[in-house]
Amino acid sequence: MKWKRCPVGWKASVSVLLLSVLFITCNQPFDPRGALDRSMVVFSVLSTDRSMQFVRVDQSYMPVVYDPLSVTSDNPVTDARVYIRAINGVYPLTDTSLMRQDTSRYKSPMKLFVLNPFRPRSGETYEVVVQSVFYGPASSSVIVPGSSTIVLSDEGGQILDHPEQRAKSQQISFSIQMTGVSRGYVGKLLLYYDVLKSTGWVEERCEVPLTSADSSNFTMEYAVYPQLKSTPPTSLATEFFKNGFYQSTINVVNSRYSSNRVLFKWATFVVLQADKNLFEYFASTHASYDPYSTRLDEPLVSSLNGGIGFVGAYSVDSLVRLLPENFWGNR
Repeated sequence: MKWKRCPVGWKASVSVLLLSVLFITCNQPFDPRGALDRSMVVFSVLSTDRSMQFVRVDQSYMPVVYDPLSVTSDNPVTDARVYIRAINGVYPLTDTSLMRQDTSRYKSPMKLFVLNPFRPRSGETYEVVVQSVFYGPASSSVIVPGSSTIVLSDEGGQILDHPEQRAKSQQISFSIQMTGVSRGYVGKLLLYYDVLKSTGWVEERCEVPLTSADSSNFTMEYAVYPQLKSTPPTSLATEFFKNGFYQSTINVVNSRYSSNRVLFKWATFVVLQADKNLFEYFASTHASYDPYSTRLDEPLVSSLNGGIGFVGAYSVDSLVRLLPENFWGNR
């Protein structure tokens, strides 16, 4: 059998056809974002240190351009109903609006739901429930960490009362016994004082750092303050603050108000315990705290059933040390 050669014109027609198909294919716009999977987005952090609890309910969106910061308005779920279910009943939240401190992106007030007065109790379980006709129900439960026990060492108490009589290298130590529910914690040393201004006496506070860029001289430049970290398996921890940074903090206040009267009143050590949801969310948004893990481009931690987002909780406890009337820092 002899094969017949294709006519030259037929080859040309095929080439033109292939080029046309290729041109049409390449001319199609490419969008790497994929289709929008619309979901309800819920965010809330219950806290024992305030009598108002807030819940935000929004919905996912797709920016018109590739920059998500181009969206400058909220996208709330308009038919949402929000409740907090506790051991002693169900509490409905009311929708409200709050002015934003930062209006560089969003100009309009923040839309959210509020429950006032309501203060969750340490050690108890709460469930945040959101009902929507369009999206259906969504919920998440949290266990508020129980109260912690804080003990100030005898030497630490003497340093707080009379820092000028102790070496700057000596440390103020606080021991903390936390609960098994706690997954993360942070301990901060705060110094409260009154300053006499033109309008009268005003109460202010400042925080004592852990270290700084020049820790040998206890300078306050590039000061480093305590951050949220994982609760030890024993739920027992000890936090240390050097007397040198305690004195430097006092000196900074006196330098700021060199022409005003200043009276230091008390030192307060505050312990915040975060539940599992809050600590895991914090860890997922602070990759530098976990440098040895493999980071993948996956969504943030979500603890919500029926949507995305998270509901967390934290408890706050404190130990107060009244300072003497003849305190070294008073001016």
